[in-house]
Amino acid sequence: MSKYRLGVIFGGRSVEHEVSIVTGFQTMEAVHRDRFDVTPIYLNRDNVWYIGDLLGSIAFFRQDHPPINLLTRVLPCPDPSRGKLHLIEAESGLFKKRKEITLDVILPATHGTFVEDGCLQGLFEMAGIPYAGSNPRGSVVGMDKGLTKAVLAAAGLPHLPYVMVERNAGRDFNTLQVKSKLSFPVIVKPAVLGSSVAVSQASDDKSLEAALDLALRFCNQALVEPALIDATEINCSVLDGDPPIPSMLEQPMKPGVVLTFDEKYKAGGGKKGAGKTGGGGKGMAGQQRLIPAPLSEEMTSRIQDLAVKTFQAIGAGGVARVDFLIAKTGEVYVNELNNIPGSLSYYLWEPVGKSFGDMIDKMVDRAFDVNKQRNKTTFNFEANLLAGK
Repeated sequence: MSKYRLGVIFGGRSVEHEVSIVTGFQTMEAVHRDRFDVTPIYLNRDNVWYIGDLLGSIAFFRQDHPPINLLTRVLPCPDPSRGKLHLIEAESGLFKKRKEITLDVILPATHGTFVEDGCLQGLFEMAGIPYAGSNPRGSVVGMDKGLTKAVLAAAGLPHLPYVMVERNAGRDFNTLQVKSKLSFPVIVKPAVLGSSVAVSQASDDKSLEAALDLALRFCNQALVEPALIDATEINCSVLDGDPPIPSMLEQPMKPGVVLTFDEKYKAGGGKKGAGKTGGGGKGMAGQQRLIPAPLSEEMTSRIQDLAVKTFQAIGAGGVARVDFLIAKTGEVYVNELNNIPGSLSYYLWEPVGKSFGDMIDKMVDRAFDVNKQRNKTTFNFEANLLAGK
């Protein structure tokens, strides 16, 4: 049986660029090579595409100045008639034949703007190529915290009250908006970022202004919601299927109300000997956590059910992670959904007997199934509007 040519994409123009590189290499290490020929595809910080043998080891990126010039810059060329994506060498010469790779299926290991928010997924839709993960609609909703809240409300799923503010409205107006609807302390987040970048807590006017200034540097909108003091954070991954299935639950260990970027990706990640991604490259898998989360069977089942319902309401695909908050009163709130979670949340599936490689197989199989259903849809309508009289 011939192998599929699987493109694993990582990097991109995002504040989560380095996190994505770690997720990409973790994913490539786990792929079953008897089934797939893997092509690593690196998007630099300007979203320029590169391929090359040097992308086979994360050591390339551990250099102070990775020699990007040694890689091959390529142009992604959609081929909707065949449902393929071609990667064609960008540089050409009079007597030089351009390199070309044709991909059968895509697995994005990307995080953040341009690569998780529906932009990249739109390219795959144009190409008609199977790809793992959420479609453009689900990607947009899952990435935008304001849209996520609106969808949760429409679906009757529990969530905290919130206020959306905009950069153009000005600091004074935004501060008054927040204070008129919420009480301190509050959490301020950029609307479309992840990995806790520019997320902070505010307990008075001065800290609220500083938090809004920070969040609105990274996005033109910010979400503000109550800070639940002493709340318990619980995460659940969901794997797409008919029906989607929930993973084991985890309880991240954090010293404060807000889990920072460093606590997510640097704590516990300094030990060497973890394969190609060793030495500080464990990503979300290196974070300290309790698995399974120390909850009752009833609470565990409730959160797993809410995770699947959230996944379906947002229209997510592939593998996602739904984050929850449990208040001291016992109330459960859906916090957010991550369309492409760090490390693809593989560590939540291994305890239930599903290896990272098996999870990737399921994601790719699902990508082919979704693509097959998509191809049954009629996208053209002949109206003869341009026909001559």
